[in-house]
Amino acid sequence: MNPAIEGREEEGKAIPRLRSMYEIAKALNSSLDLKETYGKILVILSKHMGMKRGGFLVLNAESGEWEMGEANGLATEEMKRRKEYFGSGVVQKVLEKGQMAAVVDGGESIWLYDGRAKINLKRARASFLCAPLEDRGAIAAILGVDHFFEEPASVAEDFDLLGEVCALIREAIEMRQAMAAENRALLEENWSFRKELETLGRTVPKVRRRISLTQILEDRLSRMIAEMKVDPRSNGRLYDDVLRVVERTLFKSALEKTKYIQLKTARFLGINRNTLRRKIKELGITAEKK
Repeated sequence: MNPAIEGREEEGKAIPRLRSMYEIAKALNSSLDLKETYGKILVILSKHMGMKRGGFLVLNAESGEWEMGEANGLATEEMKRRKEYFGSGVVQKVLEKGQMAAVVDGGESIWLYDGRAKINLKRARASFLCAPLEDRGAIAAILGVDHFFEEPASVAEDFDLLGEVCALIREAIEMRQAMAAENRALLEENWSFRKELETLGRTVPKVRRRISLTQILEDRLSRMIAEMKVDPRSNGRLYDDVLRVVERTLFKSALEKTKYIQLKTARFLGINRNTLRRKIKELGITAEKK
């Protein structure tokens, strides 16, 4: 083939491929619930990569059954077949091997692909290409598509793109797991801090019920002001001094509590990071772990 023509053909494949990956990444970032993005992903693959039929099989964590999550281009009868619409026994075989696979000969058999072996599979024999999606080391979903490219392109090119799509989805799964772990840690820290405040409240003399933060501060300030002398001839700075001390103590203690991780500190205080940075600068706090 003429090198110039071959180059144009390769460019013609690369542009829609890059556009697809970009739009899929955007779709994955559009919702915290990944299942809500599956339909968008199938639409993108159909629009840019020529996929005519595709779908996600999703494991129902409660029932342990495989169900159709989202589908694109499937006929009503195929939809009724639920987990068997890729082909008979495909799910079990993919689960056993944990590899991408081609459903061949109308779903009667399956051809496994490990990403290394040379592919001699004829495109006309493959009805679906499937790839597993893992969550915490276990397969939680299977993405299946009919094809992306046409002859004379090798089926390996379809598998490569399918693998790239699944890699993006796995990254999104891992990111959400990390966010969930961080949120759990913050909730535990908040709960621990509340318990500390309750313990502090119980140490206040003659108090038998739970003490709120407001009551603790009122008690401390009232006793401090009661011990101060009032000179009507002076222009005191008590208001400014008290506010500054309380603010500085609050921000410094919160930073120490969260080991000077500003994102955690901001969430702990219920403010945004810009406000936190401004206050650190105004109050002269060294925002670095010593």
